[in-house]
Amino acid sequence: MAESRARWQRRSARARIGNVLLAGRGLSPNYPAGSPPICDGLLPIQGPNYALAKRILRWRSALARSEGTPVSFGVAPSTRTRSVTSNRLLAAAYAGAHIFDVEIFEPATASKLMAILLVHGLRKPHPADEAYAAAHGGLWRVPFRPRSALPLAAVRGLVFR
Repeated sequence: MAESRARWQRRSARARIGNVLLAGRGLSPNYPAGSPPICDGLLPIQGPNYALAKRILRWRSALARSEGTPVSFGVAPSTRTRSVTSNRLLAAAYAGAHIFDVEIFEPATASKLMAILLVHGLRKPHPADEAYAAAHGGLWRVPFRPRSALPLAAVRGLVFR
């Protein structure tokens, strides 16, 4: 969170001017002042079923841990899967994500990385901390809230694909 906020303070003049021209409806900070240290990486385009599935996963993980069950909960990076790239807007946003220093992983790389993190998490349990060994691909450190940067990344991806 500290890195993201520092990057927000150092954002470019172009980003600052764009926000003024858009009356504050442009790029917004990833972690606004006074907000909890939680990256809101859910995007409306992913839909309510996806959001609910992710909440249930976290809830079940927390419940199992509280009952003493070993849990390996990994945060996977944004991955160029078939289900994501079948959506034209998300495919374009992924193609332009690099302008915001977010790395999009290939499926083979992400699955190997997550398998390694699973084994590590089971062999060396860590307290209920989802951020531990998270593979967020840079999303948690970017200065801009993901849903405010998505349209710009998508435009970049559509133009330069």
